[in-house]
Amino acid sequence: MTFQWRDNSIRILSVFIALLLWVYVTNEQNPVTDQTFSVPLVAQDTPRGYVVEGLPGTVSVRVRGTRLVVGALQREDFSALVNLSGVKPGRQEVRVQLIAPPEVEVLHISPAMLTITADKIEEKNVPVTAVVKGMVADGLQSGAPVVEPATATVRGPSGALTGISQLSVTVDVSGAAETVTREVRLDTGLEGVTAGPERVRVTVPVTALPVQSLPVRLRLTGEPAPGYEVSGTEVRPQEVRVTARDTVLRGINVVNTMALDISGISTDVEREAILVLPDGARLVEPDRVTVIINVARVEEEQPPPEEEGGNETEPGEGSR
Repeated sequence: MTFQWRDNSIRILSVFIALLLWVYVTNEQNPVTDQTFSVPLVAQDTPRGYVVEGLPGTVSVRVRGTRLVVGALQREDFSALVNLSGVKPGRQEVRVQLIAPPEVEVLHISPAMLTITADKIEEKNVPVTAVVKGMVADGLQSGAPVVEPATATVRGPSGALTGISQLSVTVDVSGAAETVTREVRLDTGLEGVTAGPERVRVTVPVTALPVQSLPVRLRLTGEPAPGYEVSGTEVRPQEVRVTARDTVLRGINVVNTMALDISGISTDVEREAILVLPDGARLVEPDRVTVIINVARVEEEQPPPEEEGGNETEPGEGSR
């Protein structure tokens, strides 16, 4: 009996020693280690007609396992998923689900919970306007631009569409000598918001500037020499031609000269006066006029003559 116990004890001790050796060798040759992987995040079951914001492209996953197992892993061995089937409009939280190889222990997922914002995709029609940039060739004017089609359909999250009341395009007409037609791409300027059609046609008419004859108004500064005054003025020509847009011409009644100094003159003078280009006008022809200024002596006022006998007493007044 004792002999058999010894045999069993030896066997048990051998197994224990073997186990210790296996653990030692395993820990030395293939120890347990941690490693972090960046795993792409995949959204599943997004409701039709919704857009979701706040989803990162990847999540960080930290796992533990033996060095041989962990060292052979790649990011493709993991799957990070988020199920969006139950999302509703507004902010909400969803959990990240991870599928990992069974040989490793998942220690940490970052982030494990995501705060997302869901919004419905909607459409609406808005007008399209055109802005004209630059100046056409001299003597010409650009008219009101015509956009075809005049409306566009914008599509995107309802929250983003609230701030869109119109779309605007820009057409450069610098140096144009005839009507300009351009196809311009529509751009909403917002990520996730598209416009249809993608391009519109803009026509900007280019026509000759109208010309109108307007009177010249002489502006004088200073005073003639003492004892003299201005007795008359003459402007040659009395009218000049002004080239400008219709809207500008409607606001111009006269063309002024630059102030002409007549300080100290005592004889008639003939001078040249430069014309002031009215605001918004393109051209004034001629750009200067001849001015004739007549002066005359100031006549001194004579005192009124005294009445004869004005201080004498009427006969008979003193005896009354």
